[in-house]
Amino acid sequence: MSRFFGAETDKLVYDRAWEEGWELVAGKLHFLDRYRNRGAWFAPTCDPPWGSREPAPQNPPIIAFYSFKGGVGRTTALAAFAVQRARAGERIAVVDCDLDAPGVGTLLAADPQGTVAGWGVVDYLLEKPLLGKVDFTDYHHACRREEVAGRGEILVVPAGRVDEAYLKKLARLDLEVQTAGEEHPFFSLLNEVKALAPNWILLDVRAGLADTGGLFMDGLAHLHVLFGTFSEQNWQGLRLVLRRLGGERVERGLTQAGCFFVQALAPSNEELFRLANRAFAERTRDEFDENYYAEAGEANEEDSLWTILDAETSDAPSVPVPVRYSDKLAYYRDIGEVADFLAESRDYLELADRIAGRFGG
Repeated sequence: MSRFFGAETDKLVYDRAWEEGWELVAGKLHFLDRYRNRGAWFAPTCDPPWGSREPAPQNPPIIAFYSFKGGVGRTTALAAFAVQRARAGERIAVVDCDLDAPGVGTLLAADPQGTVAGWGVVDYLLEKPLLGKVDFTDYHHACRREEVAGRGEILVVPAGRVDEAYLKKLARLDLEVQTAGEEHPFFSLLNEVKALAPNWILLDVRAGLADTGGLFMDGLAHLHVLFGTFSEQNWQGLRLVLRRLGGERVERGLTQAGCFFVQALAPSNEELFRLANRAFAERTRDEFDENYYAEAGEANEEDSLWTILDAETSDAPSVPVPVRYSDKLAYYRDIGEVADFLAESRDYLELADRIAGRFGG
């Protein structure tokens, strides 16, 4: 598409298309490709809305928990981190971005009876563009149960109340990337959450290639915690995400988005664990070398790229954190029954240390 100026109305159309397109030849040629859905997966990558190294709570880190396949313990691991940090006296904000299969709102309910906010993410995304200003207290609840949060608190924005009206609301929701100059309602939501002054913002992102995955797997979060198993099905999808967070950004002259892998559902048997952990670590390294790391000779102005040479360091993105399968989490009615385990388990403590270590905590 070459730049074209005609009548005033045509000029507005072409100017907007020009701004939304990808630059092929500076000042002369842009390419614009439109999609009916999942457009966020194809939009230019972005950066977090506030600095990742600024002190909390004024500028809390945004941590996105993502898995290509469901059922790998992603939401449980998020809850474990929230419980640990809350018991350390912090305020944690949790946002349920798994709109098609919500759950973290109920998992971290306000009480053992399962009390949650009457409204949630879906309601906010529908109402904010229409009303302009909303009372955000309607869209979240607080988990202050001592047996769960200790002396801290966990503020939870659920996906919404899953009743007969929820599916209709979800069907009306348009998550496509907004046009140039317009703020996506999800970004407005994050700023509302930031105003609650949390130390951390945790996003439970929908598995697979859902629309919300495209929004948050492009560098918007300060850190992306990716869950996978050794299954080839997992690697097929996670490879796309690694390219999005790493290789694509390097090709555009940008620093890679922060991420690392969690080896989910690792065997509890020690002998099997050692074998599985070694194999998973080798595969992770191969995938990062191909899809995330920059070549050894590449550098940007800040010299902040992760290169293949950095892969040997202990905190490299390609070094996975294993979380073993536990029978304790196979059956429980309320998070209060397993909160101590989530707070004290060696694997979940190591995962929390890895996350906090990225921000000096």
